[in-house]
Amino acid sequence: MEQINREFKAVVQDMTHIYVGAQMSVAELMAFEDVPFKVKAVFNKFFGEEEQRNAKICDLLANINSEDFVYQAVKQLKLKFKVGVYSEKNGKEVYKSKTLTADEYLELHSSDEKYFDEEIVFNKLALLAFST
Repeated sequence: MEQINREFKAVVQDMTHIYVGAQMSVAELMAFEDVPFKVKAVFNKFFGEEEQRNAKICDLLANINSEDFVYQAVKQLKLKFKVGVYSEKNGKEVYKSKTLTADEYLELHSSDEKYFDEEIVFNKLALLAFST
């Protein structure tokens, strides 16, 4: 499992999105040089408290609910969540990646389904328009 966690501790960008590894802690994200400043500003604003800095990003985001201000920010940023879902197929356990909206992610988190957080996907245009 430790090998899988290391694989999802990176930040990658393409022309329209920023992909943040969900297994990173907020402190690791802040120390990472290639993270755009605006992404750091968002995480610092909403998860900057000392006790939250060592928590995994996926754990912090999974514990929000639809009444939280953080939830409203997640919706405005149009964050997507890439998760690996375990399912049964022909008697074998199959791992399949899915990209979910914030509502779908929170619904999955509250269910009993087995899943693994892979990435949080920022839309660059939504990030540009967002002000903290």
